[in-house]
Amino acid sequence: MRVVILYSETGGGHRAAARAIEASLKEIRPDVEVMIRDGLVEGGPWPLNKAPAIYAWCMHHARWLWAFTFHLWNSPRRARWMVDLGFPATKRRLRRLLESVEADLLVSVHPLLTRTVARTIAKFPRRPPFAVVVTDLVTGHWSWYDAGADLHLVPTEGAKSTMVQGGMDAAKIHVTGQAVHARCGRVLDQRPALRDRFGWSEPVILFVGGGDGTGDLGSMVRASAAAHLPARLVVVCGRNEALRQDLSTSTFEVPVEVHGFVDNLHELMAAADILVTKGGPGSLMEGAVAGLPMLVYDFIPGQEKGNVQLIESQGIGRFTPHPSDLIPALKHWLSDPTARAAAASASRSLARPDSAHHIAQHLLSLSTKSSR
Repeated sequence: MRVVILYSETGGGHRAAARAIEASLKEIRPDVEVMIRDGLVEGGPWPLNKAPAIYAWCMHHARWLWAFTFHLWNSPRRARWMVDLGFPATKRRLRRLLESVEADLLVSVHPLLTRTVARTIAKFPRRPPFAVVVTDLVTGHWSWYDAGADLHLVPTEGAKSTMVQGGMDAAKIHVTGQAVHARCGRVLDQRPALRDRFGWSEPVILFVGGGDGTGDLGSMVRASAAAHLPARLVVVCGRNEALRQDLSTSTFEVPVEVHGFVDNLHELMAAADILVTKGGPGSLMEGAVAGLPMLVYDFIPGQEKGNVQLIESQGIGRFTPHPSDLIPALKHWLSDPTARAAAASASRSLARPDSAHHIAQHLLSLSTKSSR
């Protein structure tokens, strides 16, 4: 059986979800072949095939434009209009991609692929079952959801409630949690060994800016170092090489450890004590699996607003967009272990370490039902 997972490199979260699902599918069914393809770059016309570059430019230079576009098209009807307006230009190239992969099961982890894929495969002589794995926690765009998909797997009850209120069939929606790689939960009992391996003896504040290291991460790190907090600062800059070089060549009076893009973020989280992060769903839910108190310094307008509200409502942490917000919050947790432990407990309560396993089970079940 061949499972084709469609994503796009608009931020790191979609690829991370695809990889987490791939790993769990292969763990349950080692004979399954999994292909991961960028559906927008390979199957979209210009300028949709430039989506990763456009997204990166908006995040760095025009978030107002991103927010405007998000809200302009964010309703059940307007989301359909948005996709259908571009469908004539999209369908030929996307059809060629989908025909070439010969999928037994199609999975999308990107909102801009849901309706176009559903419409395209509706004309196939042998239509493969099609599932959508939603990676926005609460306030996802309505382009995620379409009746043409056979199954929607969503991370929270809030996301499901929104879909049902908008007219989606509740029987085709399952709450599975965010697609977090199973390895995140499996390293938690290795915390003492990991800290020993990393050479960490003091409290550790982990700074994460997402795959692209976006937001004012550098200012947050510098302010935290200048505050002489009794902790080690560990910074993951992602693909932001300029930030990595800037921080790596700076001198600080407290321990500051700087990384670029890493493939062991789950280990760093398991060994850390506090997470300071951008409000991406992947980072937040991986932090929850690690049981970390969280401070969110930045979020993408629109789809990530609900993520911050979720963290605050659960008592896991706060939105701290400025150093003047961040430093007092860090000092409070470092000086009050009881308060920090309470936030850590709330974080663990939100965690779904087996989410990718449940997602994989639903996908395999859908494939089995469709083959009967």
